[in-house]
Amino acid sequence: MFSFMKNFFGKDPKDRSNEELKKEIQEESTINAAELKESEIEIEEVEAAPQNTNSGNLIHTELSLHPMWEQELDSEKKYTLRFLQAELPDMVRGLVSVTGFSMVPQPNGLVVAMFFRNSTDRTVRIKNIRLAIYLDDEPFARMRVDLSDIGPIPAHTSRPWEILFPEESYLHDNFSFSRWKVVMKAGKSTHVWPSTLELDPEMEKRMTERQKVKLEKLAFSLPVIPINTVEITGFDIGKTKEGHVVAAMLFRNGMTSEYRPDKLQVKISDAEGDVVAEGVMDTSKIRVKPGNSRPWLVVFPPNVVKKPDANLRKWVLDVE
Repeated sequence: MFSFMKNFFGKDPKDRSNEELKKEIQEESTINAAELKESEIEIEEVEAAPQNTNSGNLIHTELSLHPMWEQELDSEKKYTLRFLQAELPDMVRGLVSVTGFSMVPQPNGLVVAMFFRNSTDRTVRIKNIRLAIYLDDEPFARMRVDLSDIGPIPAHTSRPWEILFPEESYLHDNFSFSRWKVVMKAGKSTHVWPSTLELDPEMEKRMTERQKVKLEKLAFSLPVIPINTVEITGFDIGKTKEGHVVAAMLFRNGMTSEYRPDKLQVKISDAEGDVVAEGVMDTSKIRVKPGNSRPWLVVFPPNVVKKPDANLRKWVLDVE
């Protein structure tokens, strides 16, 4: 607990100037509270708005500590948090936001400290929310977080909290970056990220180690897809001694129901645009759960391979 204090108090606190502390504050991510689903946020129905000295539609927030933090932190650490919070920009009324201010590597992941901010006129309880870490504007880790323990965040306040992003939430292992930020995802999004990878034992037996490595990297690096769509991405291809062309592809299901195709028209083209192989495939055994990803291997026998000498360093997959 309080891993962020290692950043601030790992050496003599007197050596940390206010200007150095300000540099710890990262870019803010905001969401209109009305865009969050009931499963993600709870807003008190009736509450008198606190006195606010800001004019117009801007809200100046004050520090709100969880009772446990209030008890465990000494006055110096509370002062540091109060100072950091005071440096945060004013918020437009009606928003909730997150602002990271410390990221500490641990043996089992990254502990990230952040302010959850509330510029609505009511107390909010953030429950189950999607958070992501971005390094130099590229997604590095994603997960859904249960924040029920953070407690009620009063109107016009900021509450600091620590969250562990375990290694399994990482999208890649590249830690090289110059800046970072935490991003909060709105519940009523038009896109979905099929983050759960399904891999049945029979499929795994048929895959090479190279395919498994490529699949793992691909599954956690592809961007979000529109809701109610299915995306199919090719990630590996090869030719057997007997002349078969074997293509590996990843089904990503952004629908709210299971994806169960009976037949699919599959075509492989090379970098020159020539058709290498094509045919109608029996895909009746494919089952992809909502929000999940599942790999599949397609084998073209020699008699349907139209360009057996094709260079497949670059290739295109078309599925209808």
